[in-house]
Amino acid sequence: MEFVDLKVERRTGAGKGVARKLRRQGQIPAILYGEGEPIRLAADPKSLLRALGTEAGENVLLTLTIGDGEKLTRRAMVKDVQVDPVTGMILHADLLAISMERPIEVGVPVELTGVARGVKEKGGMVNQILRELEVRCLPAAIPDRVVLDVSPMDIGDVLHVNDLSIPDGVELLTDREEVVVTVAAPVVEEVAAPAAEEAVAAEEAAAEEAAGEPGAAPEAPAKAGAKTRPKKE
Repeated sequence: MEFVDLKVERRTGAGKGVARKLRRQGQIPAILYGEGEPIRLAADPKSLLRALGTEAGENVLLTLTIGDGEKLTRRAMVKDVQVDPVTGMILHADLLAISMERPIEVGVPVELTGVARGVKEKGGMVNQILRELEVRCLPAAIPDRVVLDVSPMDIGDVLHVNDLSIPDGVELLTDREEVVVTVAAPVVEEVAAPAAEEAVAAEEAAAEEAAGEPGAAPEAPAKAGAKTRPKKE
């Protein structure tokens, strides 16, 4: 996995006032954890967005160059970001200092590929239940994604974490029995047939009229030889 260069500067002060001032200047507040005391930083949000837009996504490895005074270089990852829900711009970033010799725990996306047989031939639906795996590995061994081919899946088939191909050097932390994807039968909506219902009602009405007494079934004729008893008053 390649590293992405990111230049940042040290900042002084904290709080909403400092954050607003930085944003007016085209920067955002950031903080670097993981080695001694946290370091308060100011970063270019566009540069950070470009880094997050690489294939590695949120697991991008950064080479931080910390300026504004004594220059330092640190290896880091993005731990968390706060994003404006309207503009999509980053408002704040938490960065984590890492060592290339020390394993870390990260989430890796699960990507489905292919068209399931149950979808292609029978109109079924693919439901992805699990979209991210928890793994532990050295930073350089973090996979961009774990790919699962669903082409052989038919309706009713289920694939679990155990069916995934995990790269060497990557320890899987997610339960292997968890369901990743299923293929369900197509949903058939019951459509009312008013015309058919009206036809049945018309037939019933015609039968009642033919019997001569609407709403009552015709009286069955007495069998030959049957005795008829008078009604009791």
